[in-house]
Amino acid sequence: MTVSPDDPRSAYAQVADDLRRKIAAGGLKAGQRLDGNAKLAERYGVAAMTVRHALDILRDEGLIVSQQGRGTFVASDPPNVETSERDRQLGDELSEIKAALDLINSRLDRLEGQVRERP
Repeated sequence: MTVSPDDPRSAYAQVADDLRRKIAAGGLKAGQRLDGNAKLAERYGVAAMTVRHALDILRDEGLIVSQQGRGTFVASDPPNVETSERDRQLGDELSEIKAALDLINSRLDRLEGQVRERP
């Protein structure tokens, strides 16, 4: 799979999503060593920095682990990918709700101030 310039997702997101799918489908098994960054960059047709960014995302999600001098491996007990994605989406929704509530509270404070200022 090479990164598509027509895809609205960033190149690193496309790489991360592809590797995430392979882990979820069992194409990459727990404990399996991933190819090096240079080889992954060549396979996906991207720069090594793009691969590093994608791997950072997967590492943050607990799907992969890196060992100094040994490489990067699929986590022994990776979290359920669908659950991780759902948790991320819920977090995004909660952030949106919090922003909306902050705006409502701001407007409410302003209106209460205007009411108090009236004779």
